[in-house]
Amino acid sequence: MKKIKIAFSVGEDSGDFLGAQLIKNLKKKYPDANFIGLGGHQMKKEGLDSIFPINDLSVMGLIDPLLNIFKLLKRRKQLLNFILQEKPDLFIGIDSPSFNSGIAKKLKSQSDIKTIQYVCPQFWAWRKGRAKRFKKYLDHIFSIFPFEENLLLEEGMSSNFTGHPLAENFEIDIDKRFYKQKLGLTEEKKFIALLPGSRKSEIKNHLQILEDLAKIYSSSNPNYQFILPLTEDNSISEEKYLEEKNITLIKGHTREVLKACDYAVVSSGTATLEAMLSKTPSCVIYKSNALSNFIISSILLKLDFISLPNILANKKIIPELRQNNVTSKKIKNELDNLINGANEKMLEEFKKLHYSLLNKEENKFSKIIENLI
Repeated sequence: MKKIKIAFSVGEDSGDFLGAQLIKNLKKKYPDANFIGLGGHQMKKEGLDSIFPINDLSVMGLIDPLLNIFKLLKRRKQLLNFILQEKPDLFIGIDSPSFNSGIAKKLKSQSDIKTIQYVCPQFWAWRKGRAKRFKKYLDHIFSIFPFEENLLLEEGMSSNFTGHPLAENFEIDIDKRFYKQKLGLTEEKKFIALLPGSRKSEIKNHLQILEDLAKIYSSSNPNYQFILPLTEDNSISEEKYLEEKNITLIKGHTREVLKACDYAVVSSGTATLEAMLSKTPSCVIYKSNALSNFIISSILLKLDFISLPNILANKKIIPELRQNNVTSKKIKNELDNLINGANEKMLEEFKKLHYSLLNKEENKFSKIIENLI
């Protein structure tokens, strides 16, 4: 079998996980494949040789990327030149569509390298007309949500639903007692996970509010303990929590923390899906630069919800707080509602959504790649 070379571009932790699972799958079909480009520590563990840290791309919204535009463009040019020099058989951009589309467009105009986007740009949420342009610079899209494939096919774009890798890495029924024991957590307390987000701008907007929440809540609810899980690539200073009694840091076990915790406060994004798959009742928060929020909310965003569980269900399953409503007091109120309410219906909805995201077909990636190269 031909030895193939695949270039990747990943800009954040959630994409790093997807990339690691994809490489793991592809190595079964192409054990001698060479994986190059940009990725995080999870992809590196699977054999990727990354040319610079993905933290350099960790910005969100509309305004923050503009403030870092020269750095982002410099890094994108560096990655593009590297890919053109290496001449891989295939380029796969994972999530981060604004960053990766620029690379895919250049590759189409300057080479014969095939291009795939893994995680469909959310054209169904904003700028729906973009879908017609995807086929100009992409050969295929791996879709992770079941409704996306048909929407793309209607626009003449080659696509297949691959299932969401996260769904395959979570049990349908979560034994929270088991994960508490695994992490060394006492069964005498209830635990609340705090996930401010992985991007620097998310951490800036959310972390202090969550710290305030922990202080307020712990003073009146001593049986509750907050846990802040950190990734290997995190940008949070760990020293400040050494004397902090209300918040416990756990590094490198975000998924286990969500599975162990009884409740969670989660920044809008992939973590909301992880909390759902962990069967953990959650409150979702989202606070961004004011101008960025105005543009997205008033002009671009066409959805009623900001969390993936609510978007997938097309109804409110979990509470959401946005912008000025993201305060420690309002988050506490939502937590109180979750803790004092009956969550059986919510958990049943979580299970239904979990099943809908599964696709266990073994060659769902390799059959497409084989046809392309």
